[in-house]
This record gives sequence, structure tokens and C-alpha cells, in this order.
Amino acid sequence: MTKRESVINTDRFDRRRFGQILDMSERLQELEKKGQEVLPTFRPLMTDLWASLYKMKPSLLKEEEFDKEYQTNHDLMKRIISEEGYLQARSATKLDDLSSALGTIRFSEKVHEWVEEQKSFNDALRDALEEAMKAQQSLNHAQQKQQEAQEKILEAEKNSDSKARGIAKRRQTKANKQVNKAQVSLDQAMQQVQSQLFQSLSEGRKRFSQAIADASQEAHEAKVDLVNLLAGGSGAGVGESELQKLPLRDQIKLAGLLSKNKKMKEIADWAGRFKAIARKKQKNKQAETIDRSGVTLGIDVERLLPSELVAYKNPLTKLDFLRRYAEGQTMTYAREGKETLGKGPIILCLDQSGSMANIDGQSKGFALALMMIAKRQRRDFAIIPFSSASKQKMFFYEKGKMKPSDLVNLAETFLGGGTSFTPPLQKAVNIIEGKKLYSKADIVFVTDGDPGDKHALLKYISLEDGMFTKKRKEKNFNVISVLIGQSVSESNVKLFSDKIVWASDFQNESVANAIFTI
Repeated sequence: MTKRESVINTDRFDRRRFGQILDMSERLQELEKKGQEVLPTFRPLMTDLWASLYKMKPSLLKEEEFDKEYQTNHDLMKRIISEEGYLQARSATKLDDLSSALGTIRFSEKVHEWVEEQKSFNDALRDALEEAMKAQQSLNHAQQKQQEAQEKILEAEKNSDSKARGIAKRRQTKANKQVNKAQVSLDQAMQQVQSQLFQSLSEGRKRFSQAIADASQEAHEAKVDLVNLLAGGSGAGVGESELQKLPLRDQIKLAGLLSKNKKMKEIADWAGRFKAIARKKQKNKQAETIDRSGVTLGIDVERLLPSELVAYKNPLTKLDFLRRYAEGQTMTYAREGKETLGKGPIILCLDQSGSMANIDGQSKGFALALMMIAKRQRRDFAIIPFSSASKQKMFFYEKGKMKPSDLVNLAETFLGGGTSFTPPLQKAVNIIEGKKLYSKADIVFVTDGDPGDKHALLKYISLEDGMFTKKRKEKNFNVISVLIGQSVSESNVKLFSDKIVWASDFQNESVANAIFTI
């Protein structure tokens, strides 16, 4: 008879879906392995945690509806689903694959930590868990022998070998007895585990409640970090919709990387702040453009008039709105002027000399906010980290789109060394030159120091027939320089800048006003 392992009302779909989520998440796989080394029923417990977060109406089964060795899971789940932290998490996880997966990771971590903590000062619990683990190993071994005997029987029957079949049958009978014996031992051990954990749950309710509250908060923060990294900042559900465009496997993979990489989490925090500012600046810019450009007909959702959005939300006018939208007859704010060429890329030349190390996370959060703008404007985006180091890199993102692996590469890149201006400017010009049909590129040049290659810079910039001067006239690109701190001379960037902004760091309002309005 097949065991009923779940203590939550799961069905075949639920268990299959969690198996798929488990396959996508290295962190869940790690937890499964660690958990089973502590509690034999940890894997089914993870399934129940996921189901309790994902299902619309999860409920506990009655004790007669599951095998008694899972009573411990029943006690744990009963306590978990009564906690305020769990109820808060549920508001975000229902029918949401990613949020449920993140919640399962955090809840599983906290339960594992709590059991380990209880073992450290409860000798009876530790002994019971050790006995349960031994019984589980014996059961696994006996079940393997049972399976091998069954395969031998089938092979003997296929070959019409009655002697071999008889030997295999005797081995199967022996294995059956061993399975039954090991199962009884496991049930007895799990009863002791259940008794001790139930006592711990009763006596240490406050500590367990805090663990569940922490799990809920951490799962929420993990989702926010993902939105900050991948999407358009907070507000109006924009981040959520952008995140959904990424395959679930990539979402879960990136969440796992975030949990391990403190630098990526720092970048995500800064990206969230800067994207919120950039969205506001872009919105204000759009409003100013609207004042100059008027109204037209079209289907650009971002430019629909407020009255059209009201028509869409009103049940009485929704059908009429949809008809007009399908026919391209909805009213939108007109774009400013007419351009025969697409806008060129946004290129961030980012100083990564040793003196920029303290604000590296901030600078990359700033870079992701700029990338968001590039994506909204359907423009290519490039980051050119620069210093005097011999190993130089360049990151190019077509139409401002990046993969999780791109984020990891960006997070882990820091050059160090001194400062050289000429190489990043040359690379920026090469990018612009490569886009034959584009014009009006924007180069954002960020530095906190003076160049060690000033002679080469003067030679590269000053020549009337040189590449920089020639392409600047031909492609009509714009250079905005951001000078961080007080130890940099304005005269060096005047050579190639249309605008110069001074700031103590990327948080200055002057930076937002100059850069996030491009």
C-alpha cells in the first residue's frame, strides 16, 4: 500500500509541481539533503510547506488520513499555519510559483535551524532523531533489497527459470520481513521524535513564532530584491509584470544567487532606490513632452490618456475601449517631434579604479537604473568599466535586456588600479560607430579621479580629424560627466564633455536631474 506522506490536502498535481520547482532550485535541493540528515520526514515536510503557501485553500488532514510516522510533520504544519508570519506570507504566495518557492526556501531553512537548535539542548530529542535516522537508513536498505528481488523474479519468469525464481522469491520474503521490521523501528523512533518536538513547540512557542516571522520577512525581501534587479523599480505593479517575463527557472536561479551573494543584494537595494527616482524623473520628463506635443490616436499603453484608462476600468465602457484600442482609435499623448533615426545607445563609462571600491555597489545600482531607462526607450545599453588595469571589460545589453548570468558577471567585476580615460572613450565611440542607423547616443562618464593617461587623452580628443571629433559631429552624441568627490579636476573632463555634474556620490539630486532625464 502506498504511503500517504502529506499532512496537507495535496493532490498529484501539487506533488508533481513541487518536484518541478525542486528541480529548478539548487537551494531547495541543498535544503532537502540537509534536512533529511536531521529529520527523516523533511522532504515531505517541504512539499507540505510549498502546498500550504501555493494552494488557494490548503487544509490539514485528519490524523487517520496519513501514516503515523508523519505525525511530527502534522504538529509542525499545524503550528506554522496558525502563525501570523505565515498568514502574512500567504497573501503574496497564493497561486504564485516564485513567491511560493521563495517562501518554501525560507520556511524550510527556519524549521531546519529550529530543529537543530532544539537538538543542541534536548538530549532526548537528539537521541530520538539519531534512532529515527538509523531506522530510516535500514528501511531504505531493506526496500532496495526488496526491489532487487522483485526485478530478479521478473527476469526469472521472463527466462522461464524456475530455480532462479525460487531463490529470488525467498530473498523477497526475507526483504519483506526486513522492511516490516525497519518500518516498525522507524514508527517507534518517530513517535519519540514527535513527543519531544511537540514538547519543544509548546515550551518554545515564542522562539518558533519568531522564526516563522523571520521566514516571511526574508521571503518578501527576496522577492523585492529580484524586482529591483530585473524590473523597473517599485510602484504600480510594473516590477511584478516585468519579472514575469523571465522564465521561472531563471527567476529561481537568480533568487538563489542573491541569497548567497551579499554584493548582489547590496546592488539590488541600491537599484531599487535609483530606479524609483529614475521612474519619477522620466515621468516628469514625459509630462513636459506631452505639454509640447499634444494628443494623437494610437495603442501605446504607456501614453494612453488618463480618461482612456478610466474607460478601460469602468465595466460600462470597457468594451467600447477595447474596440477602439483594437482599431487604433484610443487617444494617446503624442511623441515629441518625428525622428527618422532611432536613438543611439546609452553608454555608461564607469570608473572602477581602487578609490571607487567603497561605492561599487551603489554605482552598479545606478547602472541598473540607467539600464531601465534604456529598456523603456528601446535603446541599447553598454557599461564600460575603466581603470588603468590591463584587463578591461565591456558589457553590452541589446535594448537594455540582461540575463541572470549578466547580473552575476556585473556584480563580480571590479578592476581596481589607477585611472585611464582614453580607452573607455575609444570603446564608447566604437559602439556608436557600429550602429549605422542610430544617432543621438548618450555617453555618461563617471569618475572620481584624474587620468594617468592625460597625454594620450589630449592627443585623442584634440585632433580635428580624429575619431572622437569626427564621430561626435557625424553621430551627434552627447557626453555628460559626473565627477564624484573633490579630488578630481574639472579641466580633464572639459575636453570631451557637453555637461559636467559634481556630486559626493550617486545619491545627489544633481546626478538624478542630469542623468535620469536623458
